[in-house]
Amino acid sequence: MRERIRRLATGRFGRDTAVTQLGLVVSAACGLVTAYLLWNGLGKELYGRYGLVFALYALVNILGDLGVGRASISQLGEAQGAGDRQAIAAQIGYLLKMTVLLGVGVALVGGILSPVLARVIYRKPDIGAFARLLFLTSLVGIGRGFVSTLLAGLRRMRTLAVLDTAFAVVRLAAIGVAFAVGAGLWGVVGAHVAASLLVSLGAVFVYERVAREVDELPRLGRLAREAVRAPWRGMFRLGALITADRQLVKLIEVVPMVVLGRIAASEVPAGYFHLARNIMRSLGLAFSGLAKNLLPFFSELKGKQQFARLRRDYGRAVVTSGLGACGVAVVCVVLLPTVLRLFRGGQVALTSVAYVLQAKFVVDGFSIGLGAFILVAGRVWWAARLKLISLPLGAGAVLGGALLGQSHWSDPLVGAALGAAASYAAWWIALSAVQLVESFRVFRTLAATEPKATP
Repeated sequence: MRERIRRLATGRFGRDTAVTQLGLVVSAACGLVTAYLLWNGLGKELYGRYGLVFALYALVNILGDLGVGRASISQLGEAQGAGDRQAIAAQIGYLLKMTVLLGVGVALVGGILSPVLARVIYRKPDIGAFARLLFLTSLVGIGRGFVSTLLAGLRRMRTLAVLDTAFAVVRLAAIGVAFAVGAGLWGVVGAHVAASLLVSLGAVFVYERVAREVDELPRLGRLAREAVRAPWRGMFRLGALITADRQLVKLIEVVPMVVLGRIAASEVPAGYFHLARNIMRSLGLAFSGLAKNLLPFFSELKGKQQFARLRRDYGRAVVTSGLGACGVAVVCVVLLPTVLRLFRGGQVALTSVAYVLQAKFVVDGFSIGLGAFILVAGRVWWAARLKLISLPLGAGAVLGGALLGQSHWSDPLVGAALGAAASYAAWWIALSAVQLVESFRVFRTLAATEPKATP
């Protein structure tokens, strides 16, 4: 057992995970500093409005995520495992074609619909104006989106880590400049757009460098022609299935912000929830290095038909990440109150909401491989149906929890945020538990079908 773990840790998967994790630690640190600047620079009322702007962006962006990224990572991993150069080239062309079409489409649709949706959902039309600017990110971020997905599919994790870290650093610097010149919320939103543009331009140079090292990648001059010629119908069907699952996940994540933006008398409860969830997400980056490597790694094992190893490594990833999440949660119980003193005017409320969301954080640790399982095992439609069935029940629970907290807590603004957070966490935990049980059942069945080695 020790020898197998040592080989896994020192092999390509272990090196990729270590490099990715290092980059994510830097990104998490930048994210926490960014959250500190935003909370103290904008104030809790305006920070809540900032959160509602991004929730509206996420809601509309659901329409433009057709599962292209995850489908491409899975298909590139399988093609690499099988050594199919033609499939690799076709997938790269498809990826570029769909990334451009979706980026342009989302920017146009978001720019048109944002003011209307802000008025209907939040009854605050000015939030739509901020979201309209933010939707430029979909357009100027095309280069970064394409290159990041390509690097993940080809398992060029070191280069991907550099690109992701660069975005976190550039975004932090841009937000700092916005505050330095007194640009307010408009400047903060513009900083996100500027960071996406700058890193996308850098991604073009990254692609050209990688193309010199990987024979299957066309150089920039041929890339557009490859995209036009690339077949897409069969891959689009896979992407459409992934979409059904991914969009429902995003919709579940948006529900608490939409509820708080609708029922609360001010944007403060949305700000409490948004910041507390972002802090827990930053802590979750402690395990994201492993998560980002699982899909290409498992897809490659599937391409090689090594199903027994796939089942074994999945179990190890679940246990390792889950126990790590438990350890981080214990540390957070002690340190969170001290850390959140840095966020003026909201320490008690933020600590309470973050404590509630820690339960979801721990379950996310054990659920680290679910995204890879759904794709590799072909259970995308099953997972999507599960989330769809839960959606009205979960959304109703979040609404009820927020209203209950708002009416019974001594501070209605804090109570609304706590009620929404508790209901949201319970909803997510129930979904994850069902999917975890199913994942172990399916991988056990799959391992029994592995072809026997010929003597």
